[in-house]
Amino acid sequence: MSVNPVETIKDASQQLRGTIVPTLANPEASHFSEEDYQLLKFHGTYQQDDRDLRNARKKEGLDKAWSFMVRTKQPGGRITAEQYLALDDLAAEIANGTLRITNRQGIQFHGILKVSLRDAMRRIHDSGLTTWGACGDVVRNTMGPSAPLHTPAHRAAQDLAQALSDTFLARSTAYTEIWLDGERLRLDAEGNKAPEVEEPIYGKHYLPRKFKIGIAIPPRNDTDVYSQDIGFIADLGPGGEVTGYHVIAGGGFGMSHGQTKTYPVLAKPLFRIAAADAVKAAVAIVTTQR
Repeated sequence: MSVNPVETIKDASQQLRGTIVPTLANPEASHFSEEDYQLLKFHGTYQQDDRDLRNARKKEGLDKAWSFMVRTKQPGGRITAEQYLALDDLAAEIANGTLRITNRQGIQFHGILKVSLRDAMRRIHDSGLTTWGACGDVVRNTMGPSAPLHTPAHRAAQDLAQALSDTFLARSTAYTEIWLDGERLRLDAEGNKAPEVEEPIYGKHYLPRKFKIGIAIPPRNDTDVYSQDIGFIADLGPGGEVTGYHVIAGGGFGMSHGQTKTYPVLAKPLFRIAAADAVKAAVAIVTTQR
């Protein structure tokens, strides 16, 4: 059985470091290699070029017009007014002036040049947000109910989204070394202590593909929970408190063009768990997937 080339790249990447640092430091390099392109996704950025200019630049013998998309990771879509203003300034000063809200409750910047990429990452970090794990073969941004209602169920869902995000944040120090000059990420989970194994959940190869988790509070389904790899549907008590979660798994709306073996599918019910066991259940499912 042939090995996916991306798996080989991850295996040889020194925990997602690759040659990103020397390429960033090289003013002669207009863009990153294919290997680093794959690794940059884990750091929350995609290397792109302006497709409208491809043909004209090619005729003139010019390199592609390279730029970068950068995506934030915000569990439950949580963001303060101060953070939004910081991102708005960033978009105006070093991106193309736009902010795009993603369907996974993150925010994307477009048109960032290589020379400004480290500055963008650092400024997002300084705002209290991060891009680490917003893309790549890891657990992506955990979605929570979008309406900021002051109810016990909504508070529990937001807390669970944050706990899941902290649990599945990759422990490699590559992100801090490359973008933050070695500064530790500000984490709230106990997992911020240096582990004996660098990636206790993901291992050496991380996940085969991206992995999505969402939380819903009936009767709303604003997180489209049946499209998630894992969905947590809150079971509410008489006072509106969360007594447990119905866990569903295996959803996804992606497909590969021309490949009939790939198709959208709804998540299927697995079991009901106590609220306190939600993170443990997610770890068990993600570990099985890995």
